[in-house]
Amino acid sequence: MTSIETIETPEGPRVSVRTSRYSVSKCTDKSCDSVGQGKKVDPKKLGGSGIASNRRSSITKSFLSKTQAGFDDVGDKSKGIQAMVQLSSSRPSNVASILSQYLGDDDDEENTKKFLCIPITNNVKALFTMTVLFASISIGQYFAAEAAHSQSLKADVVSMAMDAVSYLGNIIGEGSDVPAQRIVLQLFFSLFSLFLLNYFNTVILLDSISIMKTAHQEEEDGGDGTGVVATIVFTFALLGLIVDGLCLYAYRVFAQKDAEIEYAAMLEAAKLEGTDPEQTAAELKKPQINMLTALLHVSADLMRSCSTFVEGIVLFAGGLTPAGQEYVDAICGIFIGATIYAASIYAIYEWLATFYGWFTGLGNAIEVECPECHAAIEIQHAKAESGKVADIVLG
Repeated sequence: MTSIETIETPEGPRVSVRTSRYSVSKCTDKSCDSVGQGKKVDPKKLGGSGIASNRRSSITKSFLSKTQAGFDDVGDKSKGIQAMVQLSSSRPSNVASILSQYLGDDDDEENTKKFLCIPITNNVKALFTMTVLFASISIGQYFAAEAAHSQSLKADVVSMAMDAVSYLGNIIGEGSDVPAQRIVLQLFFSLFSLFLLNYFNTVILLDSISIMKTAHQEEEDGGDGTGVVATIVFTFALLGLIVDGLCLYAYRVFAQKDAEIEYAAMLEAAKLEGTDPEQTAAELKKPQINMLTALLHVSADLMRSCSTFVEGIVLFAGGLTPAGQEYVDAICGIFIGATIYAASIYAIYEWLATFYGWFTGLGNAIEVECPECHAAIEIQHAKAESGKVADIVLG
């Protein structure tokens, strides 16, 4: 339940004090609002119980970030583990969510340690781990790609390296206590990452096209090429498939737990409403776990890993000349580059939507949480001046 009390002052500024009390409500139709933000929800799916997203696992929210079971716009401190704008890979955010989930709850704000103005929360720990991990993997895989003479591995390196840059931006964004500044920092680093992603992807893609033409000419002329080391290509492709499989398995396990929690919340809400428990249990159904959504979420990673995996099998099968191996590898590199471009188009669309939402919301009311009075102070820009508002809020 929410109530708003408006205070008018002689000088003119207006301050609205909004008090709220959390309550679980049973969804009976598609117009049910899960977090009080006007979103239509389906009670048969995850997120349909009406509970806040901070009660669901970080893994579920990461996989279902664009659905009713994703992160709430406000009130969910774990949103930092999800990159604001997804690049060409969802693997880092999935692994970061798993790490954050096992790290447990954060300490109280006053007990949280800081390093260079950045709070050392579990979200920051997960983001930092993924930044270091994927930066290290990117460097290692790049040198492995050089040793294997593989364009496909180089193309895959680009997306992972830019994911590391994106998460570094999220860490810096976590250092700001002002939400508006945090959004600006994340928008900047997201755009910077997208620029670098497309630049390096273009360079590697042009190299792949050149190698494909050269290898094809050598194949026709009967000349020898450098060849591609099948073992290295196959190993990195297999590692990618294993990581994606583990992420999908973790999602299934934690999504089932979240479904149990939401089902229990629905039963409790019905009990508080005085509904017959047996009738309620017969009518309500546990929210469904949609694995197809999760599969689509990691589709870009799966396509790249599967393409290099198939390439490794083809190279292992033999029968190809060194020039033929280079030709097949270049074709795979071009395919991976094309998938990165396709994902970048969607990422740019998301960035523009996020930027538009931030820009158009600059004139919205400012909310200041008051934990002691269990209320939020809402300040209207059009009706209040900064100095007078400070006097009113601070007393």
